[in-house]
Amino acid sequence: MAATGWSPLTRVDIGEVALATRVLHGDDRVLLFIHGSLDDHHTWLPLTRALAGTGHTMVVYDRRGHSASTDVAGQGTIRQDADDAARLIERLGLGRVHVVGHSYGAATAVLLAAEHPELVASLYLHEPPAFALLTGRPELEEMKAQTGAVARKSVALLDAGRVEEGTAYFVEEMAFGAGSWSELFDDQARAIMMANSDTWLDQSRDPERLALDVTALNAFDGPVTFSVGSRTLPAFTAATAEMLRLVPGASGATIEGAGHGAPTSHPDELAAAVRHHLNRA
Repeated sequence: MAATGWSPLTRVDIGEVALATRVLHGDDRVLLFIHGSLDDHHTWLPLTRALAGTGHTMVVYDRRGHSASTDVAGQGTIRQDADDAARLIERLGLGRVHVVGHSYGAATAVLLAAEHPELVASLYLHEPPAFALLTGRPELEEMKAQTGAVARKSVALLDAGRVEEGTAYFVEEMAFGAGSWSELFDDQARAIMMANSDTWLDQSRDPERLALDVTALNAFDGPVTFSVGSRTLPAFTAATAEMLRLVPGASGATIEGAGHGAPTSHPDELAAAVRHHLNRA
């Protein structure tokens, strides 16, 4: 990665933890990428390659407890992840950044913008898992119940030490769809996800993790885009529709042919949507 202009992977001490970080230096516009559950900064490589021609500065990092970043004992929370992102921005002196978030990372970005708006210029959010919003109609309640059942089974498998089975089950049933464990991800990606499964298991017990207050973005002064894959799982489609309803000033984007794993499977299409978003910003 460093051979293409990226800095070597370096742990940045932000106080409680140190976050493994890479920077591609460019112009004054800074893009900060926040990855989702089980992943690390590698998930962004296809998208950042597709965006490299923009000339913007890009920053990727492993969230606490993931891959090369450190962690501390005790229950992990999404609030910690949002505070970590804020401290990383401040420690690196990045100013106001354009945040691109995927899945849990997109949910983290919402909290970051709500609590540290002075650090965030805009938000591009691909499929935050805001499943707590799936309420009020029978079909939404059914989707919410299904996601809860999948999470509980994943937790049970991982608690029993069945690391590959539990991780693959979550990946296929909750996030990326049937067959994705073997068809979408390579050996490296699967190894990363299994290595990070303990952190997901810990954060699955955080009651705030899926209870995302997207209405806080109505007070945020920067552009917001929610995107969804045209072939994603129904729960993500429904949750995205609810977020767009609750944040009427936000824009929506559909990544044709993609599912939840758009940063990996459809980086060029996602890059086009991100560029359109940045042009608005």
